Amino acid sequence: MPVRIYNWKRFWCTRTARLNLTDSGYLFDPDSEFGNIYNPDVFPFEKVVKFHCLGFLGEPGIGKSTTMWTQKRIIDAQVTEAGDASQWVDLRAFQTDARLVKAIFEDPVFLEWKKGSHRLHLFLDSLDECLLRIDSVVALLLDEFKRSPIERLSVRIACRTADWPLGLEEGLRELWDNDSVEVYELAPLRRRDVAEAARANGLDPDSFLAEVDRKEVVPLAIKPVTLEFLLNTFKRGGQFPSAKKDLYLKGCRLLAEETSQSRQDARQIGRLTPDQRLVVASRVAALTIFTMRYAIWTSPDRGDVPEEDITVSQMCGGKESCNGQEIAICEAAIREVLDTGLFSSRGPNRIGWAHQTYAEYLAAHYLVHRGLTHAQIMSLIVHPGDSKRKLVPQLHETAAWIAGMVPEVFRDIMDSDAEVLLKSDVATADVGDRQALVQTLLRLLEEEKLLYRDLGARGAYRKLSYPELANHLKAYLTDRTKGLIVRREATDIAEACELVGVQDDLANIVLDSTEPVEVRSNAAYAIARIGRIRRRGSGHYLNLHVPRIPMTN
Repeated sequence: MPVRIYNWKRFWCTRTARLNLTDSGYLFDPDSEFGNIYNPDVFPFEKVVKFHCLGFLGEPGIGKSTTMWTQKRIIDAQVTEAGDASQWVDLRAFQTDARLVKAIFEDPVFLEWKKGSHRLHLFLDSLDECLLRIDSVVALLLDEFKRSPIERLSVRIACRTADWPLGLEEGLRELWDNDSVEVYELAPLRRRDVAEAARANGLDPDSFLAEVDRKEVVPLAIKPVTLEFLLNTFKRGGQFPSAKKDLYLKGCRLLAEETSQSRQDARQIGRLTPDQRLVVASRVAALTIFTMRYAIWTSPDRGDVPEEDITVSQMCGGKESCNGQEIAICEAAIREVLDTGLFSSRGPNRIGWAHQTYAEYLAAHYLVHRGLTHAQIMSLIVHPGDSKRKLVPQLHETAAWIAGMVPEVFRDIMDSDAEVLLKSDVATADVGDRQALVQTLLRLLEEEKLLYRDLGARGAYRKLSYPELANHLKAYLTDRTKGLIVRREATDIAEACELVGVQDDLANIVLDSTEPVEVRSNAAYAIARIGRIRRRGSGHYLNLHVPRIPMTN
Protein backbone atom coordinates (compact mmCIF):
# COMPACT_ATOMS: atom_id res chain seq x y z
CA MET A 1 0.00 0.00 0.00
CA PRO A 2 1.50 3.39 -0.98
CA VAL A 3 2.36 5.79 1.81
CA ARG A 4 -0.06 8.69 2.02
CA ILE A 5 1.59 12.11 2.09
CA TYR A 6 0.10 14.74 4.37
CA ASN A 7 0.79 18.44 4.63
CA TRP A 8 2.82 18.08 7.81
CA LYS A 9 5.79 19.97 9.13
CA ARG A 10 7.95 17.45 10.95
CA PHE A 11 10.54 18.13 13.63
CA TRP A 12 13.77 16.47 14.75
CA CYS A 13 15.08 16.05 18.29
CA THR A 14 18.36 15.02 19.88
CA ARG A 15 18.56 11.38 20.93
CA THR A 16 18.60 12.23 24.62
CA ALA A 17 15.83 14.84 24.45
CA ARG A 18 12.96 14.66 26.92
CA LEU A 19 10.07 15.41 24.60
CA ASN A 20 7.32 17.60 25.98
CA LEU A 21 3.96 16.02 25.15
CA THR A 22 1.88 18.28 27.37
CA ASP A 23 -0.52 19.23 24.57
CA SER A 24 -2.88 16.49 25.79
CA GLY A 25 -0.26 13.91 24.82
CA TYR A 26 0.66 15.43 21.46
CA LEU A 27 4.03 17.01 20.76
CA PHE A 28 3.91 20.54 22.18
CA ASP A 29 4.13 22.57 18.97
CA PRO A 30 7.70 23.91 18.56
CA ASP A 31 6.28 26.60 16.26
CA SER A 32 3.95 27.95 18.96
CA GLU A 33 4.70 31.03 21.06
CA PHE A 34 6.40 29.08 23.85
CA GLY A 35 7.52 26.11 21.75
CA ASN A 36 11.24 26.80 22.15
CA ILE A 37 10.76 26.85 25.93
CA TYR A 38 8.68 23.69 26.24
CA ASN A 39 10.66 21.75 23.60
CA PRO A 40 14.15 23.33 23.48
CA ASP A 41 15.73 20.23 21.89
CA VAL A 42 13.25 19.94 19.00
CA PHE A 43 13.99 21.61 15.67
CA PRO A 44 12.69 21.85 12.10
CA PHE A 45 14.94 20.53 9.33
CA GLU A 46 16.21 23.98 8.36
CA LYS A 47 17.63 24.47 11.86
CA VAL A 48 19.80 21.34 11.85
CA VAL A 49 21.39 21.59 8.40
CA LYS A 50 24.28 23.62 9.84
CA PHE A 51 26.02 20.33 10.71
CA HIS A 52 28.24 18.85 8.01
CA CYS A 53 27.29 15.30 8.99
CA LEU A 54 23.79 14.38 10.12
CA GLY A 55 22.25 11.08 11.08
CA PHE A 56 18.46 11.09 10.75
CA LEU A 57 17.00 8.29 12.85
CA GLY A 58 13.55 7.03 13.65
CA GLU A 59 11.74 3.86 14.62
CA PRO A 60 9.76 2.04 11.90
CA GLY A 61 6.53 3.79 11.01
CA ILE A 62 7.56 7.23 12.32
CA GLY A 63 7.96 8.60 8.77
CA LYS A 64 11.67 9.51 8.48
CA SER A 65 12.12 8.55 4.80
CA THR A 66 8.81 10.13 3.82
CA THR A 67 9.81 13.32 5.63
CA MET A 68 13.16 13.52 3.85
CA TRP A 69 11.76 12.87 0.40
CA THR A 70 8.81 15.26 0.79
CA GLN A 71 11.34 18.00 1.61
CA LYS A 72 13.55 17.15 -1.37
CA ARG A 73 12.15 19.86 -3.65
CA ILE A 74 12.68 22.58 -1.03
CA ILE A 75 16.15 21.29 -0.17
CA ASP A 76 17.22 21.09 -3.82
CA ALA A 77 15.97 24.63 -4.48
CA GLN A 78 17.93 25.99 -1.52
CA VAL A 79 21.06 24.09 -2.55
CA THR A 80 20.83 25.36 -6.13
CA GLU A 81 20.29 28.94 -4.97
CA ALA A 82 23.48 28.72 -2.92
CA GLY A 83 25.42 27.47 -5.94
CA ASP A 84 25.88 24.01 -4.44
CA ALA A 85 24.82 20.54 -5.61
CA SER A 86 22.74 17.75 -4.10
CA GLN A 87 22.84 14.00 -4.63
CA TRP A 88 20.14 11.61 -3.36
CA VAL A 89 20.78 7.87 -3.11
CA ASP A 90 18.42 5.21 -1.76
CA LEU A 91 20.73 2.54 -0.31
CA ARG A 92 18.07 -0.18 -0.20
CA ALA A 93 18.63 -0.97 -3.88
CA PHE A 94 22.23 -2.23 -3.67
CA GLN A 95 23.48 -5.78 -3.29
CA THR A 96 27.13 -5.36 -4.27
CA ASP A 97 29.98 -2.99 -3.39
CA ALA A 98 30.56 -2.23 -7.05
CA ARG A 99 27.00 -1.05 -7.67
CA LEU A 100 27.02 1.07 -4.53
CA VAL A 101 30.33 2.72 -5.43
CA LYS A 102 29.09 3.42 -8.95
CA ALA A 103 25.81 4.92 -7.72
CA ILE A 104 27.49 7.27 -5.23
CA PHE A 105 31.13 7.90 -5.97
CA GLU A 106 31.13 7.46 -9.77
CA ASP A 107 27.96 9.45 -10.28
CA PRO A 108 28.54 12.59 -12.47
CA VAL A 109 27.28 14.86 -9.67
CA PHE A 110 29.87 13.47 -7.24
CA LEU A 111 32.70 13.51 -9.80
CA GLU A 112 31.91 17.10 -10.85
CA TRP A 113 31.96 18.14 -7.20
CA LYS A 114 35.39 16.60 -6.59
CA LYS A 115 36.81 18.60 -9.49
CA GLY A 116 35.03 21.84 -8.54
CA SER A 117 34.98 24.23 -5.60
CA HIS A 118 31.31 24.11 -4.56
CA ARG A 119 29.65 22.16 -1.71
CA LEU A 120 27.90 18.81 -2.19
CA HIS A 121 24.93 17.80 -0.06
CA LEU A 122 24.86 13.98 -0.11
CA PHE A 123 21.64 12.32 1.09
CA LEU A 124 21.79 8.58 1.80
CA ASP A 125 18.41 7.05 2.66
CA SER A 126 17.57 3.63 4.14
CA LEU A 127 21.00 2.63 5.41
CA ASP A 128 19.31 -0.09 7.48
CA GLU A 129 17.68 -1.59 4.36
CA CYS A 130 20.83 -1.89 2.23
CA LEU A 131 21.20 -5.47 1.07
CA LEU A 132 24.92 -5.31 1.86
CA ARG A 133 26.13 -5.91 5.39
CA ILE A 134 26.00 -2.63 7.27
CA ASP A 135 29.59 -2.97 8.48
CA SER A 136 30.68 -3.33 4.83
CA VAL A 137 28.74 -0.21 3.86
CA VAL A 138 30.28 1.71 6.76
CA ALA A 139 33.81 0.71 5.78
CA LEU A 140 33.17 1.59 2.15
CA LEU A 141 31.68 5.02 2.92
CA LEU A 142 34.42 6.02 5.36
CA ASP A 143 37.13 4.87 2.99
CA GLU A 144 35.73 6.91 0.10
CA PHE A 145 35.17 9.98 2.28
CA LYS A 146 38.82 9.90 3.35
CA ARG A 147 39.82 10.37 -0.30
CA SER A 148 37.42 13.25 -0.84
CA PRO A 149 37.56 17.00 -0.07
CA ILE A 150 35.27 16.64 2.95
CA GLU A 151 35.61 20.31 3.88
CA ARG A 152 33.11 20.86 1.02
CA LEU A 153 30.93 17.83 1.79
CA SER A 154 27.71 17.65 3.82
CA VAL A 155 26.39 14.15 4.47
CA ARG A 156 22.85 13.26 5.61
CA ILE A 157 22.11 9.61 6.38
CA ALA A 158 18.69 8.14 7.28
CA CYS A 159 18.53 4.91 9.26
CA ARG A 160 16.36 3.03 11.73
CA THR A 161 17.28 3.85 15.29
CA ALA A 162 18.18 0.31 16.36
CA ASP A 163 20.32 -0.25 13.25
CA TRP A 164 22.36 2.95 13.42
CA PRO A 165 26.04 1.84 13.39
CA LEU A 166 28.09 3.57 16.05
CA GLY A 167 31.19 2.71 14.01
CA LEU A 168 29.93 5.03 11.28
CA GLU A 169 29.23 7.83 13.75
CA GLU A 170 32.67 7.47 15.33
CA GLY A 171 34.31 7.38 11.90
CA LEU A 172 32.52 10.54 10.80
CA ARG A 173 33.63 12.32 13.96
CA GLU A 174 37.23 11.32 13.27
CA LEU A 175 37.05 12.62 9.69
CA TRP A 176 35.33 15.87 10.59
CA ASP A 177 35.08 16.81 14.29
CA ASN A 178 32.55 16.44 17.09
CA ASP A 179 31.06 19.87 16.46
CA SER A 180 30.33 19.01 12.83
CA VAL A 181 28.50 15.72 13.46
CA GLU A 182 25.09 15.30 15.08
CA VAL A 183 22.40 12.63 15.21
CA TYR A 184 18.69 13.40 15.46
CA GLU A 185 15.50 11.41 15.78
CA LEU A 186 12.20 12.27 14.13
CA ALA A 187 9.77 13.64 16.73
CA PRO A 188 6.14 12.45 17.01
CA LEU A 189 3.17 14.34 15.58
CA ARG A 190 1.53 17.51 16.83
CA ARG A 191 -2.22 17.87 17.39
CA ARG A 192 -2.49 19.98 14.24
CA ASP A 193 -0.81 17.23 12.22
CA VAL A 194 -3.37 14.66 13.35
CA ALA A 195 -6.18 17.11 12.59
CA GLU A 196 -4.74 17.63 9.10
CA ALA A 197 -4.63 13.88 8.49
CA ALA A 198 -8.26 13.53 9.59
CA ARG A 199 -9.27 16.38 7.28
CA ALA A 200 -7.38 14.82 4.35
CA ASN A 201 -9.31 11.58 4.94
CA GLY A 202 -12.66 13.36 4.75
CA LEU A 203 -13.26 13.24 8.49
CA ASP A 204 -14.30 16.03 10.82
CA PRO A 205 -11.04 16.84 12.67
CA ASP A 206 -12.78 17.89 15.89
CA SER A 207 -14.83 14.69 16.04
CA PHE A 208 -11.80 12.52 15.37
CA LEU A 209 -9.63 14.31 17.94
CA ALA A 210 -12.43 14.11 20.49
CA GLU A 211 -12.74 10.34 19.97
CA VAL A 212 -8.96 9.90 20.24
CA ASP A 213 -9.07 11.82 23.51
CA ARG A 214 -12.15 9.98 24.78
CA LYS A 215 -10.55 6.58 24.23
CA GLU A 216 -7.17 7.79 25.57
CA VAL A 217 -5.22 6.62 22.53
CA VAL A 218 -3.18 9.75 21.78
CA PRO A 219 0.05 7.67 22.04
CA LEU A 220 -1.17 5.73 18.99
CA ALA A 221 -2.25 8.87 17.12
CA ILE A 222 1.16 10.59 17.29
CA LYS A 223 2.88 7.99 15.10
CA PRO A 224 1.98 7.89 11.38
CA VAL A 225 1.66 4.10 11.08
CA THR A 226 -0.76 3.72 13.99
CA LEU A 227 -2.51 6.99 13.13
CA GLU A 228 -3.46 5.41 9.79
CA PHE A 229 -4.88 2.45 11.72
CA LEU A 230 -6.97 4.80 13.88
CA LEU A 231 -8.17 6.80 10.87
CA ASN A 232 -9.26 3.67 9.03
CA THR A 233 -11.00 2.31 12.12
CA PHE A 234 -12.84 5.59 12.69
CA LYS A 235 -13.87 5.84 9.04
CA ARG A 236 -15.54 2.43 9.18
CA GLY A 237 -17.74 3.10 12.20
CA GLY A 238 -17.45 6.72 13.27
CA GLN A 239 -15.98 5.60 16.59
CA PHE A 240 -13.43 3.25 18.13
CA PRO A 241 -14.08 -0.09 19.85
CA SER A 242 -15.31 0.27 23.41
CA ALA A 243 -12.26 -1.33 25.05
CA LYS A 244 -9.03 0.69 25.00
CA LYS A 245 -7.02 -2.49 25.47
CA ASP A 246 -8.31 -3.77 22.10
CA LEU A 247 -6.98 -0.67 20.36
CA TYR A 248 -3.64 -0.95 22.13
CA LEU A 249 -3.33 -4.63 21.27
CA LYS A 250 -3.88 -3.93 17.57
CA GLY A 251 -1.75 -0.80 17.64
CA CYS A 252 1.20 -2.46 19.39
CA ARG A 253 0.97 -5.46 17.09
CA LEU A 254 1.14 -3.10 14.11
CA LEU A 255 4.20 -1.41 15.59
CA ALA A 256 5.79 -4.84 16.03
CA GLU A 257 5.09 -5.71 12.41
CA GLU A 258 7.43 -5.05 9.49
CA THR A 259 5.58 -2.30 7.63
CA SER A 260 8.32 -1.37 5.16
CA GLN A 261 7.23 -2.56 1.71
CA SER A 262 10.81 -2.70 0.47
CA ARG A 263 11.84 -4.93 3.38
CA GLN A 264 8.87 -7.17 2.74
CA ASP A 265 9.77 -7.41 -0.95
CA ALA A 266 13.37 -8.27 -0.05
CA ARG A 267 12.09 -10.74 2.58
CA GLN A 268 13.98 -8.84 5.28
CA ILE A 269 11.18 -9.45 7.75
CA GLY A 270 13.09 -11.22 10.50
CA ARG A 271 12.66 -14.67 12.01
CA LEU A 272 9.62 -13.92 14.15
CA THR A 273 6.00 -13.40 13.17
CA PRO A 274 4.25 -10.21 14.35
CA ASP A 275 2.46 -12.20 17.08
CA GLN A 276 5.75 -13.69 18.26
CA ARG A 277 7.38 -10.28 18.29
CA LEU A 278 4.52 -9.00 20.41
CA VAL A 279 5.03 -11.81 22.92
CA VAL A 280 8.76 -11.07 23.17
CA ALA A 281 8.06 -7.34 23.44
CA SER A 282 5.61 -8.06 26.26
CA ARG A 283 8.32 -9.92 28.15
CA VAL A 284 10.74 -7.02 27.62
CA ALA A 285 8.01 -4.69 28.91
CA ALA A 286 7.50 -6.75 32.06
CA LEU A 287 11.23 -6.80 32.74
CA THR A 288 11.69 -3.06 32.25
CA ILE A 289 8.53 -2.06 34.12
CA PHE A 290 8.78 -4.36 37.15
CA THR A 291 12.53 -3.83 37.57
CA MET A 292 12.00 -0.09 36.92
CA ARG A 293 14.63 0.22 34.21
CA TYR A 294 14.71 3.28 31.99
CA ALA A 295 16.51 1.89 28.93
CA ILE A 296 18.03 -1.21 27.34
CA TRP A 297 21.80 -1.29 26.93
CA THR A 298 22.56 -2.79 23.52
CA SER A 299 26.37 -3.07 23.66
CA PRO A 300 28.54 -5.47 25.65
CA ASP A 301 28.79 -4.76 29.37
CA ARG A 302 32.25 -3.27 29.90
CA GLY A 303 31.39 -1.88 33.30
CA ASP A 304 29.87 1.24 31.78
CA VAL A 305 26.17 0.26 31.90
CA PRO A 306 24.06 2.93 33.68
CA GLU A 307 22.32 1.69 36.83
CA GLU A 308 18.91 2.50 35.34
CA ASP A 309 19.51 0.25 32.30
CA ILE A 310 19.02 -3.45 31.69
CA THR A 311 21.27 -5.28 29.23
CA VAL A 312 20.13 -7.47 26.37
CA SER A 313 21.89 -10.48 27.92
CA GLN A 314 20.03 -9.98 31.22
CA MET A 315 16.74 -10.39 29.36
CA CYS A 316 17.76 -13.59 27.61
CA GLY A 317 16.87 -17.09 28.71
CA GLY A 318 13.90 -19.40 28.84
CA LYS A 319 11.01 -19.59 26.42
CA GLU A 320 7.67 -17.95 25.78
CA SER A 321 4.59 -19.45 24.18
CA CYS A 322 2.76 -18.01 21.18
CA ASN A 323 -0.16 -19.73 19.47
CA GLY A 324 0.98 -23.13 20.71
CA GLN A 325 4.61 -22.64 19.68
CA GLU A 326 7.55 -21.96 21.95
CA ILE A 327 9.94 -19.07 21.28
CA ALA A 328 13.47 -19.17 22.64
CA ILE A 329 14.24 -15.80 24.24
CA CYS A 330 17.71 -15.33 22.82
CA GLU A 331 19.67 -12.23 21.89
CA ALA A 332 18.60 -12.42 18.25
CA ALA A 333 14.91 -12.45 19.21
CA ILE A 334 15.26 -9.49 21.55
CA ARG A 335 17.27 -7.44 19.04
CA GLU A 336 14.68 -8.15 16.36
CA VAL A 337 11.99 -6.76 18.64
CA LEU A 338 14.10 -3.72 19.56
CA ASP A 339 14.21 -2.93 15.84
CA THR A 340 10.47 -2.22 15.69
CA GLY A 341 8.27 0.82 16.07
CA LEU A 342 7.78 0.05 19.75
CA PHE A 343 11.23 1.42 20.61
CA SER A 344 13.30 4.56 20.06
CA SER A 345 16.77 5.84 20.92
CA ARG A 346 17.98 6.97 24.33
CA GLY A 347 21.43 7.87 23.03
CA PRO A 348 24.44 5.77 21.94
CA ASN A 349 24.11 2.09 22.91
CA ARG A 350 20.67 2.66 24.50
CA ILE A 351 17.15 1.86 23.34
CA GLY A 352 13.96 2.74 25.19
CA TRP A 353 10.22 2.49 24.68
CA ALA A 354 8.90 4.84 22.00
CA HIS A 355 6.10 5.71 24.42
CA GLN A 356 5.80 4.67 28.05
CA THR A 357 2.19 3.57 27.60
CA TYR A 358 3.33 0.83 25.19
CA ALA A 359 5.48 -0.64 27.96
CA GLU A 360 2.78 -0.29 30.62
CA TYR A 361 0.12 -1.93 28.47
CA LEU A 362 2.38 -4.75 27.29
CA ALA A 363 3.65 -5.47 30.83
CA ALA A 364 0.04 -5.93 31.94
CA HIS A 365 -0.68 -8.01 28.84
CA TYR A 366 2.30 -10.23 29.66
CA LEU A 367 1.05 -11.09 33.15
CA VAL A 368 -2.38 -12.00 31.81
CA HIS A 369 -0.92 -13.91 28.85
CA ARG A 370 1.28 -15.94 31.20
CA GLY A 371 -1.75 -16.78 33.33
CA LEU A 372 -0.50 -15.37 36.63
CA THR A 373 -2.94 -15.78 39.48
CA HIS A 374 -4.63 -12.87 41.21
CA ALA A 375 -2.34 -13.30 44.23
CA GLN A 376 0.79 -13.39 42.06
CA ILE A 377 -0.22 -10.21 40.23
CA MET A 378 -0.95 -8.36 43.46
CA SER A 379 2.42 -9.39 44.87
CA LEU A 380 4.07 -7.57 41.96
CA ILE A 381 2.18 -4.29 42.22
CA VAL A 382 1.56 -3.91 45.97
CA HIS A 383 4.21 -2.15 48.02
CA PRO A 384 6.04 -4.82 50.07
CA GLY A 385 5.24 -4.72 53.77
CA ASP A 386 2.50 -2.07 53.47
CA SER A 387 -0.30 -3.05 55.85
CA LYS A 388 -2.77 -0.97 53.80
CA ARG A 389 -1.75 -2.83 50.62
CA LYS A 390 -0.99 0.37 48.76
CA LEU A 391 0.28 0.05 45.20
CA VAL A 392 3.85 0.91 44.25
CA PRO A 393 3.48 4.49 42.89
CA GLN A 394 5.66 3.85 39.83
CA LEU A 395 3.32 0.98 38.86
CA HIS A 396 0.03 2.86 39.01
CA GLU A 397 -0.39 3.01 35.20
CA THR A 398 0.47 -0.65 34.73
CA ALA A 399 -1.84 -1.59 37.61
CA ALA A 400 -4.63 0.35 35.90
CA TRP A 401 -4.14 -1.67 32.71
CA ILE A 402 -4.21 -4.92 34.70
CA ALA A 403 -7.38 -3.81 36.49
CA GLY A 404 -9.06 -3.41 33.11
CA MET A 405 -8.15 -7.00 32.22
CA VAL A 406 -8.66 -8.81 35.51
CA PRO A 407 -11.86 -7.92 37.47
CA GLU A 408 -10.52 -9.41 40.71
CA VAL A 409 -7.56 -7.03 40.56
CA PHE A 410 -9.94 -4.14 39.87
CA ARG A 411 -11.89 -4.91 43.06
CA ASP A 412 -8.75 -5.43 45.11
CA ILE A 413 -7.29 -2.08 44.03
CA MET A 414 -10.60 -0.39 44.86
CA ASP A 415 -10.02 -1.18 48.53
CA SER A 416 -6.54 0.34 48.64
CA ASP A 417 -6.02 2.85 45.79
CA ALA A 418 -9.43 3.57 44.29
CA GLU A 419 -8.21 6.71 42.49
CA VAL A 420 -5.79 4.61 40.39
CA LEU A 421 -8.79 2.95 38.74
CA LEU A 422 -9.70 6.24 37.07
CA LYS A 423 -6.67 5.60 34.87
CA SER A 424 -8.04 2.19 33.87
CA ASP A 425 -10.49 1.20 31.16
CA VAL A 426 -13.22 1.54 33.77
CA ALA A 427 -15.88 2.31 31.12
CA THR A 428 -15.82 -1.37 30.13
CA ALA A 429 -15.94 -2.64 33.70
CA ASP A 430 -19.00 -4.34 35.15
CA VAL A 431 -21.79 -1.88 36.07
CA GLY A 432 -21.61 -3.02 39.68
CA ASP A 433 -17.87 -2.34 39.76
CA ARG A 434 -18.35 1.15 38.33
CA GLN A 435 -21.04 1.88 40.90
CA ALA A 436 -18.85 0.62 43.71
CA LEU A 437 -15.94 2.76 42.47
CA VAL A 438 -18.05 5.94 42.42
CA GLN A 439 -19.34 5.27 45.93
CA THR A 440 -15.82 4.53 47.17
CA LEU A 441 -14.37 7.70 45.64
CA LEU A 442 -17.14 9.89 47.10
CA ARG A 443 -16.77 8.28 50.51
CA LEU A 444 -13.02 8.87 50.53
CA LEU A 445 -13.53 12.50 49.47
CA GLU A 446 -16.13 12.98 52.19
CA GLU A 447 -13.78 11.49 54.79
CA GLU A 448 -10.98 13.71 53.45
CA LYS A 449 -8.84 10.65 52.82
CA LEU A 450 -8.56 11.69 49.20
CA LEU A 451 -7.93 15.14 47.76
CA TYR A 452 -9.76 16.07 44.58
CA ARG A 453 -6.49 17.06 42.94
CA ASP A 454 -5.30 13.46 43.37
CA LEU A 455 -7.91 12.33 40.88
CA GLY A 456 -6.07 13.64 37.84
CA ALA A 457 -7.79 14.87 34.69
CA ARG A 458 -11.48 15.61 34.96
CA GLY A 459 -12.01 13.71 31.69
CA ALA A 460 -11.54 10.43 33.56
CA TYR A 461 -14.91 10.92 35.23
CA ARG A 462 -16.80 10.40 31.98
CA LYS A 463 -15.87 6.71 32.12
CA LEU A 464 -17.87 6.25 35.32
CA SER A 465 -21.37 6.44 33.81
CA TYR A 466 -23.95 3.78 34.71
CA PRO A 467 -27.79 3.78 34.70
CA GLU A 468 -28.42 4.81 38.34
CA LEU A 469 -25.56 7.30 38.59
CA ALA A 470 -27.79 10.41 38.62
CA ASN A 471 -29.82 9.12 41.57
CA HIS A 472 -26.68 8.18 43.50
CA LEU A 473 -25.13 11.63 42.97
CA LYS A 474 -28.19 13.58 44.10
CA ALA A 475 -27.56 12.71 47.73
CA TYR A 476 -24.21 14.51 47.52
CA LEU A 477 -25.36 17.39 45.32
CA THR A 478 -28.27 18.46 47.52
CA ASP A 479 -27.00 17.65 51.02
CA ARG A 480 -25.54 20.79 52.58
CA THR A 481 -23.93 18.81 55.36
CA LYS A 482 -21.51 17.33 52.84
CA GLY A 483 -18.15 19.03 52.39
CA LEU A 484 -17.41 21.46 49.57
CA ILE A 485 -14.89 19.17 47.90
CA VAL A 486 -17.13 16.09 47.69
CA ARG A 487 -20.04 18.21 46.39
CA ARG A 488 -17.81 19.74 43.78
CA GLU A 489 -16.54 16.36 42.60
CA ALA A 490 -20.09 14.96 42.50
CA THR A 491 -21.01 17.92 40.28
CA ASP A 492 -17.97 17.29 38.07
CA ILE A 493 -18.94 13.64 37.67
CA ALA A 494 -22.47 14.65 36.67
CA GLU A 495 -21.05 17.14 34.14
CA ALA A 496 -18.54 14.68 32.66
CA CYS A 497 -21.22 11.97 32.30
CA GLU A 498 -23.71 14.49 30.83
CA LEU A 499 -26.42 13.65 33.36
CA VAL A 500 -29.47 15.63 32.26
CA GLY A 501 -31.40 14.10 35.17
CA VAL A 502 -29.57 16.28 37.73
CA GLN A 503 -29.99 19.62 35.94
CA ASP A 504 -32.95 20.65 38.13
CA ASP A 505 -30.96 19.91 41.27
CA LEU A 506 -28.03 21.90 39.94
CA ALA A 507 -30.31 24.78 38.96
CA ASN A 508 -31.73 24.91 42.49
CA ILE A 509 -28.18 25.16 43.83
CA VAL A 510 -27.34 28.01 41.43
CA LEU A 511 -30.48 29.97 42.41
CA ASP A 512 -30.02 29.48 46.16
CA SER A 513 -28.09 32.50 47.44
CA THR A 514 -27.40 30.76 50.75
CA GLU A 515 -25.29 28.09 49.05
CA PRO A 516 -21.48 28.61 49.07
CA VAL A 517 -20.40 30.59 46.02
CA GLU A 518 -17.92 27.88 44.98
CA VAL A 519 -20.70 25.28 44.86
CA ARG A 520 -23.04 27.62 42.94
CA SER A 521 -20.35 28.51 40.42
CA ASN A 522 -19.49 24.90 39.77
CA ALA A 523 -23.14 23.92 39.40
CA ALA A 524 -23.77 26.74 36.91
CA TYR A 525 -20.81 25.68 34.80
CA ALA A 526 -22.02 22.07 34.82
CA ILE A 527 -25.56 23.05 33.73
CA ALA A 528 -24.25 25.15 30.87
CA ARG A 529 -21.90 22.44 29.65
CA ILE A 530 -24.47 19.65 29.86
CA GLY A 531 -26.87 21.90 27.99
CA ARG A 532 -24.38 22.64 25.23
CA ILE A 533 -23.55 18.97 24.77
CA ARG A 534 -27.14 17.74 24.78
CA ARG A 535 -28.57 20.55 22.64
CA ARG A 536 -25.76 20.84 20.11
CA GLY A 537 -27.23 21.40 16.70
CA SER A 538 -30.69 22.39 17.99
CA GLY A 539 -29.94 26.09 18.31
CA HIS A 540 -30.92 26.12 22.01
CA TYR A 541 -28.37 26.63 24.75
CA LEU A 542 -28.41 27.30 28.46
CA ASN A 543 -26.62 30.62 28.83
CA LEU A 544 -25.56 30.81 32.47
CA HIS A 545 -22.57 33.13 32.56
CA VAL A 546 -21.36 32.43 36.09
CA PRO A 547 -17.56 32.20 36.33
CA ARG A 548 -16.06 29.06 37.81
CA ILE A 549 -14.28 29.85 41.06
CA PRO A 550 -11.23 27.68 41.82
CA MET A 551 -11.43 25.47 44.87
CA THR A 552 -8.80 25.65 47.55
CA ASN A 553 -8.02 23.14 50.22
